Amino acid sequence: MRHLQPIRTSSHRIASTVIGVVIGAGIIAGSTAAPDAHTLDIANRVSKFEKFYTDAKALDEAARWSLWKKEYGIAAVPPTPEGEALARKQLDAAWPRYAALMPQLPALEKNAEATAHKLFAGVNTLYATAGVPIHTRVVFFVGQFDGNEFTVPAMNGQPPTVVMPVENPMLAVQLAHEMSHSVHFQLAGVKNSFGAPIGETVFLEGLAMHANKALVPGLPDTAYTELNNEPGWLARCTAHKTAVIKGILPYLDKAGPDVATKFTFGKGTTGMDRELYCAGWFAIGKMLASGKTFPQLARIPESKMIDAVRAAMKG
Repeated sequence: MRHLQPIRTSSHRIASTVIGVVIGAGIIAGSTAAPDAHTLDIANRVSKFEKFYTDAKALDEAARWSLWKKEYGIAAVPPTPEGEALARKQLDAAWPRYAALMPQLPALEKNAEATAHKLFAGVNTLYATAGVPIHTRVVFFVGQFDGNEFTVPAMNGQPPTVVMPVENPMLAVQLAHEMSHSVHFQLAGVKNSFGAPIGETVFLEGLAMHANKALVPGLPDTAYTELNNEPGWLARCTAHKTAVIKGILPYLDKAGPDVATKFTFGKGTTGMDRELYCAGWFAIGKMLASGKTFPQLARIPESKMIDAVRAAMKG
């Protein structure tokens, strides 16, 4: 989910500002890919969480939150004050569940790394990138059991970076979505991050959901479109399809954190959350049904994405 970025407490100014702090060098840093190579870098932040958890066991909620920001500070929330409040709420809700998770972390780490290599190869095949230099970085971390993750576009000379919680029970499905973003960003020259024009994000998320379906086939469409905590979302999206598309059309060119939040965590124009994803699922589905291929769609430049979405919605 390209629109999400982490809280990350650090003094290193490596990435765009997130809730008054920045993404640390340890999240974004990576090596330079060799020409004509497909390079996957994997960084593991699970050990940082294990240290935080050990240090925080005896603390009250306020002290635990303070330590979390100091020692760990990774959460898939919007880079806004509301996002920081959400991260604190999620940590408090997830805390009782971590004791049972800790013994599982070694096996989860091993599975996550093997899955990342498999899906990276699969995305490059799907998007026909043979001979094209592709460099992706994946950071595995312990999240808040919310099934959420994000991808940061290339910045400051570093490659697109996927940030993925290892405890996600749908890790293969969600990692396929994020791997799609990381390769797509490179093929289409994507530079924007949170707050990009709504039409651009509709395109990116719609393509990632459909790529996800191609990479991990055989599951119901809900597996590729719904978050773990929102059963029934796709049925609501389908029922409100016409209203969602009509409502989002005037916003396709609008950008900024407020409008991005409105169509992701907010209630859009119809009162349904994640309307941006609903519109993207149907817009990209229509393009694929018309005969467009994944390699063709992945190479539509960032500057042309809004026009492609608008044409699909109005056609």
